[in-house]
Amino acid sequence: MKKPLLLVAMLFGVAAFAQNSYTLTTYTSEYSNLIDSTPADLSDEGGEPWDDPNFVIPFGFDFEIGGETYNSAFQIDYGAFMAFGDIANIETDQFQVFGIYDDIADLAEIEGQEPSLINYVIDGEPGNKIAKIEYTNAGFYDAINADEPAVENLTNFQLWFYEANGIMEIHFGESNIPDMDLAYFQNSGPTIACGLNYLYNSETVDYGATVKGDPINPSLFEYTDLGATYVQGTNSLNVTPASGRVYRLTPSIETGVDDVNLPEFSIYPTIAKSEIWVKDVKVDNATYRIMDITGKEIHTGKLQTKTSINVSSLRSGLYIISIDGVGNTSKFIKN
Repeated sequence: MKKPLLLVAMLFGVAAFAQNSYTLTTYTSEYSNLIDSTPADLSDEGGEPWDDPNFVIPFGFDFEIGGETYNSAFQIDYGAFMAFGDIANIETDQFQVFGIYDDIADLAEIEGQEPSLINYVIDGEPGNKIAKIEYTNAGFYDAINADEPAVENLTNFQLWFYEANGIMEIHFGESNIPDMDLAYFQNSGPTIACGLNYLYNSETVDYGATVKGDPINPSLFEYTDLGATYVQGTNSLNVTPASGRVYRLTPSIETGVDDVNLPEFSIYPTIAKSEIWVKDVKVDNATYRIMDITGKEIHTGKLQTKTSINVSSLRSGLYIISIDGVGNTSKFIKN
């Protein structure tokens, strides 16, 4: 079995907190396969089923993370772990990393199985673009290479990277993992991890975070030096998330060089019958999401200048609204 060396390094060899950090939110949104997507360039695999593949995803926009700006990401190490930096200098340069750190691989390695696909698409208008990377029916290395391969172990998910303010998300689709011992590095659920200024050779990182615990009500485990307190399995989700579950990491502060706070918004009225208005931030054409108190997405749409949001069709109750690219959420009551 392969070992999760990168994650262990992130959890053991870390320095003081970077100026950048993240906040975690979770919500549900129906999982949809990407449309008109482009296959990742897996030419380095030589036509063979992929395992720890090397490929680059061009974003076509500037993405801010770790105080730097990048226009592409590349696969690093195991799993679906995307890195930002100069791939030509992987041995010496620092990188920013985010993704699922579990050892996934191509199910086509098992004779008679359809290939697992990696595709991407760049959605949205300038200023609000999103790079989406999709893994379809990905298998697990240990399941594929077991004495009796577990062909039924597979997972579907997408990584989203927002042009607006460096937001990152993981969207889970349907998964089928009857044999947990052959997935997740012997943990009980996936490991979602983020690292800033990761140095490959010395295995250090300035800031690390993993999403852990209950998939519906998780916590963000942030660390600078975990040392001997690290116990395998305690820093991942404790079960596989259901299809439609989304985890969002939002920079606690602007990741650009000016270190300006993320924009925030408010709404009025906070007790509404038919409509609400957004104020205090310029968010024209940004996506808003209305969720119930369980985090289930009820309604989504695009904000327009001087246009209210119609909430007349919502049932009476408490709701939460978030806006892509904005650092806070607001609550309102529908009468």
